[in-house]
Amino acid sequence: MSSLDLLKDNEKKVFYHYLIPSICSTLVNSIYILVDTLIIGQGVGAEGISALNIFLPFYSIYMGIGLMFGIGAGILMSTEDGVGNTEKSKKYFITSILCVSLVAIILTLVSSFNLRKISYMLGANESSIDLVMEYGRYIVYSTPIFICTNFLGPIVRNRKEPNLCMVAVLLGAGLNIVLDYIFVFPMQMGMKGAAMATVIGSITTSLVLLTHFIKKKNRIKICINGISFDMVKKIISCGSSSFLMEVASGFVIFIFNIQILKYIGDNGIVVYGIISNCIIVGTSLFNGIAQATQPVIATNHGADEVNRVKTVLKYAMYTTIAIGIILFAIIFVFTKKVILVFVKADESIINMGIPSIRMYLSAFCIMNINILMCNYFQSIGKEKISVSISIIRGFLLNIILVLIMPLVLGGNGLWLVVPLTEVITFLGIYIYLTKRQGYLALR
Repeated sequence: MSSLDLLKDNEKKVFYHYLIPSICSTLVNSIYILVDTLIIGQGVGAEGISALNIFLPFYSIYMGIGLMFGIGAGILMSTEDGVGNTEKSKKYFITSILCVSLVAIILTLVSSFNLRKISYMLGANESSIDLVMEYGRYIVYSTPIFICTNFLGPIVRNRKEPNLCMVAVLLGAGLNIVLDYIFVFPMQMGMKGAAMATVIGSITTSLVLLTHFIKKKNRIKICINGISFDMVKKIISCGSSSFLMEVASGFVIFIFNIQILKYIGDNGIVVYGIISNCIIVGTSLFNGIAQATQPVIATNHGADEVNRVKTVLKYAMYTTIAIGIILFAIIFVFTKKVILVFVKADESIINMGIPSIRMYLSAFCIMNINILMCNYFQSIGKEKISVSISIIRGFLLNIILVLIMPLVLGGNGLWLVVPLTEVITFLGIYIYLTKRQGYLALR
């Protein structure tokens, strides 16, 4: 693994070397949430899924913060390594550790003391607050663990150990699945058991990732000499797009919960809980593909190897389009089975869920391209473009459409918000690229 040369080895070989480990790494949170949803849906019921869905924005924040510092530092580390500046690369790493630790501690304190208030703000009501609190208190107490997991993945991957990321995720997720079942079913621990299993799984993943630094060649002495506020700004600037994408997904869940309760009702929340889990898994796959390109593109961009950058992007584009189409096809054909896997649904939920899930998840065929291009701009140092895409796609369009669509098409219009958002974003990126043909040759 360490002998792989990102600047000289075959582009296809390098990309696929990173692909599977990268996907496994990005799947970590989605696997934990997915397993919790499946177990809670069968062990606690539809009320449990509704409570879990209210808590999902917390996971988006954890992932966003971890990825902001992990990917931000990773891009800068790879760029500096590309020009042979290893000392500066190490300083970026140390800076990111100090920053992410401070943010994790602050977030833990704030969320722990205000969990009930925050839960009500996110859409909890008197019928769901007890289940939300039962699950949430164990998660917020473990905030540093979840942030650490998402931070370490990109860092270890950028330090040329993508397979360690894969092993870490597989071990953590495997343990989570086993403990989830044991805690919820034989031990009858309900939401508390699901939360505890998730925490233990995440701790396992973090510990495995930390073994990277046991090796003598990977040890880095923590020293604040040479670290500056300018480095912090650069890390945040490079990673802010990842943060915005993840926080935007949590924001979408929050605003959708409010609108669905208003226009559709409790069954709509159950259906949206299923959709949210499918979206989390899908975007994790798409992010995994995009992040597989990140060390390669950033390193080659730093070395001014333009043709290698374009070739890697081409392989990633083919891969993400294929996976997006396959995912949607599976969902479309097996929609009813997908619903029943998540929850013991009655006819009203099934009848509502089948068309709703199909409409919403048609976005898989376009969001994959938007995520890849956003990561591409991020990797080549075009942070402003990447951030602009994240803000427009994640916040502005969703806010506008989630307010307008129900007025035009009723409650069912909510299921078309995300597909329309992705189409508009794609058209914007396409227009931008066609006006700058020398900037990126996709044809």
